[in-house]
Amino acid sequence: MTADTVRPMSEPRFSGLPWLVIAAGLAAMYIPSFIDLFHGVWGTERNAHGPIVLAVACCYLFVRVRQLLQEGLIERRPAPVPGVLFLLLGLLSFVLGRSQTVLFLEAGSLIPILMGIVLLQFGVRTCRRLWFAFFFMLFMVPLPASVVDLLTQPLKIGVSYVSEQVLRLLGYPIARSGVILYIGPYQLLVADACAGLNSLFTLEALGLLYMNLVRHQSLLRNVLLAILIVPISFTANTVRVMVLALITFYLGDAAGQGFLHGFAGMLLFMVALGLIIALDGLLRWIAVRHASWRGRIAPVAVQRQRVVTADRASDKFVMNIRLAVPMAIIMALSVAAAGLLVPHDVQIVKNAKLSTIVPMRFGDWREMPSPFLQVDVGLDDGTGRNPDQPYDDVLGRTYVNSHGQMVMLALAYANEQTQDVKIHLPEVCYVAQGFKLKDEQRMQMPLRGEASPITGSRFVATQKNRIEAVSYWVRIGDGFPNGGLAARWKIFKDGMAGRVSDGILVRASSLMPEMGGEAEAFALQQKFLQDLDAAMRNGHPGLLVPA
Repeated sequence: MTADTVRPMSEPRFSGLPWLVIAAGLAAMYIPSFIDLFHGVWGTERNAHGPIVLAVACCYLFVRVRQLLQEGLIERRPAPVPGVLFLLLGLLSFVLGRSQTVLFLEAGSLIPILMGIVLLQFGVRTCRRLWFAFFFMLFMVPLPASVVDLLTQPLKIGVSYVSEQVLRLLGYPIARSGVILYIGPYQLLVADACAGLNSLFTLEALGLLYMNLVRHQSLLRNVLLAILIVPISFTANTVRVMVLALITFYLGDAAGQGFLHGFAGMLLFMVALGLIIALDGLLRWIAVRHASWRGRIAPVAVQRQRVVTADRASDKFVMNIRLAVPMAIIMALSVAAAGLLVPHDVQIVKNAKLSTIVPMRFGDWREMPSPFLQVDVGLDDGTGRNPDQPYDDVLGRTYVNSHGQMVMLALAYANEQTQDVKIHLPEVCYVAQGFKLKDEQRMQMPLRGEASPITGSRFVATQKNRIEAVSYWVRIGDGFPNGGLAARWKIFKDGMAGRVSDGILVRASSLMPEMGGEAEAFALQQKFLQDLDAAMRNGHPGLLVPA
């Protein structure tokens, strides 16, 4: 009788196939998106930090996972309910963002999707231990243009003002109008990239990463350092603007807008990083002196002990192929859904240049050479190529009637309005060019009958001796949205309905000798716009207002 040979059961090997399936699903979703972002907003100076933040976040996530593995803190306690909810939230954000060009939804959707995968595989505790990587990824998400405009404007004015005052104290011939600096024979526009908002987010991200790596134990010290990054960013941007102004003053405009412009950007981050490290050292010195005054021992970093567990590290990463395949299929379906929701219905209402469409004579009005400069409908970045320019065609003219009354007309048309780049509101352009606004109000202007009045805005802009009354409306598609958020919602609704919205800014303004004549100026502008609409109604009925 022979005894049976007893063989030990082989342990299951770690298989990377399920993870490769999930990686393929993520690649199908985000490689086209990241390519578009690289050729779009991530390729501009304003959002150039996006890919850097993404790369640093991925590296940090990898290093953090290895660290948790060594400490035995990677657990295998799946949380299916929150995992599915986060995964569905991310997929929905991706579909809407990708199809309607809502960049902050498209790029930001990666965060809840990764969190959902971690929750489904490892659970809540492990996801919580990786919180900083997900939080850090928020800094790669492009901000909505309306938020950027709202926050950047005061920063640009502040940087311009401080730069002007410092250079004037140093004896340089400099003047300022809004965010435009005049130094010697040169004119410099303090653009959004130099305003501090985008560099503020970049420096805040670097500061938080620095604090996370250094791992200070004092919460107060961390909070103070995070808050003080804001004035550090402002100071660094002011230094950058002054350096660019001096380069332009001594070497000319070509040098200021060429290689040395990029060098000034690097100088900004070197100055800011040096200030962050110096400030952290100062806070540490204060903490040590405070502890010595109190007779206490200065706090030191606590070394975590390695936790030894019986489970192998590879066992924690074993994923069931039955979970990976449905997740990859859902990701592929989200890509297909986003493609189906992309709007394709383009309605062309303008087929020629505005200079040939708009008549030089209509009603009691005729064009005349203007002795006054109009406020630009959009600001150039000083190089002649503004990536944020939303217009395909612009027109500026001055008209006079038989009574000698003048009205300045500005039209700005865009074939396609998107969530990322849309029409600039005149309030932004006037403030940027040094005007102060008064008496801002909404208006209802009847053009083609009292039943369908035009919804627009009015205000009075003042700059030194110039007083200008302004009436305008913005048409996007078949509506007149009130403000940036309303315009964004209108574009989104049209896009979900399959339509590509066009848009036009219609602005009429007239100069006043003194305050108090606003009512007469607004009435004159209304009569002018009614006559203009009547003259264009036959040939181009849907250009100024919906047909």
